[in-house]
Amino acid sequence: MSQNLEQTLNQFTEDVTRTYGETLLSVVLYGSAASNEYVEGRSNINCLVLLKEVTPDELRKCAAHLPQWHKQGISTPLFVDPAYVRSSIDVFPVEFLDMKQRYRVLYGQDFLRELELKPERLRFQCEQELKGKMLRLRQVYLEASQTESRLVALLVKSTSSFMVLFRALLHLQGTPAAQSMNEILVALSQLGLRTEAMGRVHTLRRKESALNAAEIDSLFRQYLSEIQAVVKFVERMNAAEL
Repeated sequence: MSQNLEQTLNQFTEDVTRTYGETLLSVVLYGSAASNEYVEGRSNINCLVLLKEVTPDELRKCAAHLPQWHKQGISTPLFVDPAYVRSSIDVFPVEFLDMKQRYRVLYGQDFLRELELKPERLRFQCEQELKGKMLRLRQVYLEASQTESRLVALLVKSTSSFMVLFRALLHLQGTPAAQSMNEILVALSQLGLRTEAMGRVHTLRRKESALNAAEIDSLFRQYLSEIQAVVKFVERMNAAEL
């Protein structure tokens, strides 16, 4: 972890602990900043704050810190309380799994480690989210297909949300948590899924390649086909056997 990121996290934790005192139960860093995928100046710094109870008054206490946090690359934190977590793990298992796979406790209790996620709920949300995002890809394609830059932006923007779902799928298959995009794509290919287009979109995301209009349209078609294949794979998974 870079020295700048470490200093930023220390200051953030100090701000939160000073603001909330005894009502604060935990501060957790999650996502790319808690893994080797963090890119300084480009990656968001995502944090979760666990309070005894989240109320509008409690939220308002940290409002004055937001401009400085945003300037340092810290996204507006997620504030939760134990009651919310207990009632939500079956509703948002993918999100909680994604946190559990890449996180670091900055203060207080490690409540994520104790969370137990039901495989059948995880599979259901995977299928639901994949199908929803696939429909959205088709819809936005109608709007973006006439403009090369918009189509590239659509492809690149979609990868992050798909990778979260792919990590969940791999977890259901008993595959060790993959950190990087490349590791995820390799693991998917080992399940018999094609990932060539996904890999090419990844190079676009990292600005390692450029394509002309025909190549971009062809890439989108192949990318959508690969996503559809992943959806079919999840449909075939028998939740009763998970």
